[in-house]
Amino acid sequence: MSKKQLNGRKLQSLQTKKNIYNSTLELMHEKSLEKIKIEDICRKAGVSVGSFYNHFKTKSDILVEMYAQADGYFELKFKNEPPSESIAQDLIQYFEVYAEYNQNIGLETVQQLYTSNNKLFITKGRDMQNILQQIIERGQAAGELDQSMTSEEVTDYLFIAARGVMYNWCLHDGDSDLIVNMREYMSRLITIFKQRN
Repeated sequence: MSKKQLNGRKLQSLQTKKNIYNSTLELMHEKSLEKIKIEDICRKAGVSVGSFYNHFKTKSDILVEMYAQADGYFELKFKNEPPSESIAQDLIQYFEVYAEYNQNIGLETVQQLYTSNNKLFITKGRDMQNILQQIIERGQAAGELDQSMTSEEVTDYLFIAARGVMYNWCLHDGDSDLIVNMREYMSRLITIFKQRN
């Protein structure tokens, strides 16, 4: 088998996985993932049920893929982003991007993610968390942020608050500007972590 054929097959496989994933997201705008049948996903994606199982073990793996996609988005967004003049501004920008990403996913999908059964939010070591933790560490090293809590503790603290803003947006069926709300809430919250002279 030639390298070109292998690459072609890999590309086709990646495209099939992407089609399945995107089809699932589209269906999640209409009904919950629990109510979506694998056959519905496959029909929408134009693939066989066997193809689904080649890429995902269960429908829940679609959620895992969603989090992997989010991590990849944050990695790309912040990889070459130069720091601003203020660590507080960098933190606010981070959470604006967090809100923007969730808003782009769509209210219906986000509402399905924000349940107490979703433990993916608290999975440690995700790229999204690591990026925030690096920003906090930079602020602590520069003396802009208080060091009475570890960067990991501050990361957890800020994510708990951000998820609260997201959950509130979901409860109110997205009737407000999520990015503005996130910016205002996090701007106030971040002040408690600023180094006091």
